[in-house]
Amino acid sequence: MKKLIMILVLLILCGSQLSFAQDKTTEKRVTTDSKGNKDSTEAIIISSTEDITQRTSMLIINPLKFFLFYNLSYFHRINNSMAVGCGFQFPTLKGINGFGVNAEIRFHPSKKSLRGFYIAPNFSFNNLSTSSSSSDAKVFSIGVLFGWQWFPGDDFAMGLGIGIDRYFLSNSKDVFTSYDGNVPAVRFDIGYAW
Repeated sequence: MKKLIMILVLLILCGSQLSFAQDKTTEKRVTTDSKGNKDSTEAIIISSTEDITQRTSMLIINPLKFFLFYNLSYFHRINNSMAVGCGFQFPTLKGINGFGVNAEIRFHPSKKSLRGFYIAPNFSFNNLSTSSSSSDAKVFSIGVLFGWQWFPGDDFAMGLGIGIDRYFLSNSKDVFTSYDGNVPAVRFDIGYAW
């Protein structure tokens, strides 16, 4: 687990460099005066560029979560420092039925909401049941996520995040008791932003 967390941290740090680009231009000028004398000058110009496109909405999925849930989330930019999101999910495991909803607030210290580093407290609720027995459970979770969101294409969104979630069960039977407690959270998002 420590290796996975270290790999994700490295990916986040490397991914942060995708938001910025440097351009190098080499320029050589030759001028000739009225007597035919040539004078040449050479300059190297290095400039930095940053994508500042304002995006106010984003739809994302977390393909890593498909092992447990089909999922879709929507995020909306409130201001430069904050975005809110909500989503839904359905179990993918055979024999488990139900649905889930989640909500998240992303705080962007860089004041570039929907882009860059964010801290995201989150909440989720899942109502799960099994078809093989009469087991059912209502699963609540709260957590915090540290992540990075960037846009490698015009509207294509990618994100990475790590954090921890605390799960609470109510009305649980034998099948779902392993879902109670602290669980590391890993997120890899892809989606569309406009």
